[in-house]
Amino acid sequence: MTEIIVTSILIGCIFAPLGCFVIWKRYIYYGDGLAHASMLGGAISLVSGVPIIYVAIINTICFVGFIFKIKNKSGNNAAIGLVSSVMISLALIVSHIFPNQFSLSSLLFGDIIAANNEDLLRLVIIFIVIHVFVLLNYKKLILIILSRDIAHSRGIKVKLLEFLFLAILSFAIISTIKIVGALLVTSIILIPAMIARLLSKSPFQMLLISILISLIMNFSGIILSFYANLPFAPIIVVCGGIKFLIASILYKK
Repeated sequence: MTEIIVTSILIGCIFAPLGCFVIWKRYIYYGDGLAHASMLGGAISLVSGVPIIYVAIINTICFVGFIFKIKNKSGNNAAIGLVSSVMISLALIVSHIFPNQFSLSSLLFGDIIAANNEDLLRLVIIFIVIHVFVLLNYKKLILIILSRDIAHSRGIKVKLLEFLFLAILSFAIISTIKIVGALLVTSIILIPAMIARLLSKSPFQMLLISILISLIMNFSGIILSFYANLPFAPIIVVCGGIKFLIASILYKK
């Protein structure tokens, strides 16, 4: 039970700040596409026995690299749709070739009980990387969100920071796919940030509130899934959806 609680805390502290930047930068479609594309990395890891961290690195580089390569020719959303569709199709092919090696549903829906010490260590590393990245580049990221042109004029390496953010987001998603699942990970990322946006008055305040809300959602999910014997990720999303509905009624901007 301790591992489950620690895992949920780390997931909340990882995804909440990422969700804020995803909303600010309008990367929602990117997160959804990546969640589907990450199934290929998960499938390869389960079939080959290669640790997910190595597969995640390769999967992240391929996904982000291909999108940056072709988005200027076909548009950002089209590039995301194309790359994610190809990668999820490859995951389905792997599942068909090795039907007894893994369950596709485990990648779709996840299972927090499947988390082990290796997963916890990886989550701790991701947590540190994300928060160090945000703390060091917070003002630069906010300026890029407000105006890429002004950020360029001030000598900020816009493309590099955008690439690094997307790479970190990609790595975080694929590293947690077996815990929260590819189908609902986008909702778990976005809902705390959506609620926090209704309650906050500044970007930094939104970051802090989103972390608090994410932790509340996760603890609610743990309690309900434990006592009602229900899956963890869907319960979190339902709890988050209810909280967003209440917040949207009580706090109108």
